[in-house]
Amino acid sequence: MELTTAGKKLYEEISTAVEKIVETDKKYCLSNEILLGTYATMLSKVLSGSIAEFYLENKNAKITTITDNSKVLNFPLNSAELDIAVLRKYNENEYDSSKYKYISLGNIEFYMIANNKSDLCKKKKIKITDLKDKIMYIPRGDNNSTKALKKMIEKFSLNNEIKRIDSVSMAQIVQKFDNCVGLANSKYLEKEIEQNKFTVLDIDFKIPPTEMGIYYRKDNSSVVLKNLVKIIRKNFDYNK
Repeated sequence: MELTTAGKKLYEEISTAVEKIVETDKKYCLSNEILLGTYATMLSKVLSGSIAEFYLENKNAKITTITDNSKVLNFPLNSAELDIAVLRKYNENEYDSSKYKYISLGNIEFYMIANNKSDLCKKKKIKITDLKDKIMYIPRGDNNSTKALKKMIEKFSLNNEIKRIDSVSMAQIVQKFDNCVGLANSKYLEKEIEQNKFTVLDIDFKIPPTEMGIYYRKDNSSVVLKNLVKIIRKNFDYNK
């Protein structure tokens, strides 16, 4: 294919301007670089597929991930460092909502899990008082689900030893020891639940779900960031 005479004249007039725009974008906008903050388990268990898909469609882009708890769990205090974050929902007064747009990914359920040989597995319905004196593993960082469980423990004076841990380690510990229970993120442990590696307890008390979502910078209008948001939403919506 060749340009027509009119096309050649048009190209001569606009080529310098277009090249200047591209150079300026690369110099100041860093449009192909994205700084992503999320939980370590979220990255490995849920987001890895979306990131792989993103790279197939955006070959010149670069994603740098931050999973350091001191930065990720305190997202509102460190928001200036991130282009995008996939985290639990915060109240608007906990982060700069003038700089970040929030998109909900839906609610995620949390299950109470126990070793398959635990005495709890013999009961049809588990009451909160049945958990008395059990070592309890919960996720790092507070959310609606962990806060509700801790309030119930305090209300009924259950004297649980509470330990914060990542979901993968929690699952491994619960599989080995029968004197503990875990508050498990159902999305992280889907395969383990399907394989019956531990028992999901049938409880008669309510553990509310936790809403997850995407935060991304309003002042970053790059195409690659929009593409990443689109892919995550497509692959990750809990309400599907």
